[in-house]
Amino acid sequence: MEYNFKKVHTGKDLIISTIVLLAGIGLFFVNMGLGISIAICGLFLYLVYKGGYKKDGKGILLTRKSEDICKACRTSIIDFLEGKNNSPTIKKGNEGGSLRLDVYFNNAENVAYAQLYDFCNYTYEPATGIIELKGDKADKLISLL
Repeated sequence: MEYNFKKVHTGKDLIISTIVLLAGIGLFFVNMGLGISIAICGLFLYLVYKGGYKKDGKGILLTRKSEDICKACRTSIIDFLEGKNNSPTIKKGNEGGSLRLDVYFNNAENVAYAQLYDFCNYTYEPATGIIELKGDKADKLISLL
């Protein structure tokens, strides 16, 4: 199953953008040019500063984490994602080759979406599809990151 993760605003994003905008408005009365410049930066942040993700643009707010891990852990991680293994071994680094594990997760809901990539010919190529993990499996993967 193919998922599309869209970038969305989080509460922190909106707070930071608002603070920059208000700082620009406040500085307008002290130094007009600086105030206008900072206020424009605050408005620009509203448009482009998005730190969260949502699956297909709906649902719960997810956080993305990517890790480079050793190639020796490949079979353990694939077995964990397929449900054959209950405890994966994740060793960070690039010893013996490199893999990338992308995980979109929400701690409160105990849900995670994981995908493993192989590093081949100077690009990352998908080794697995996006796999949905729930409950204890998602919690286990999130704790290892």
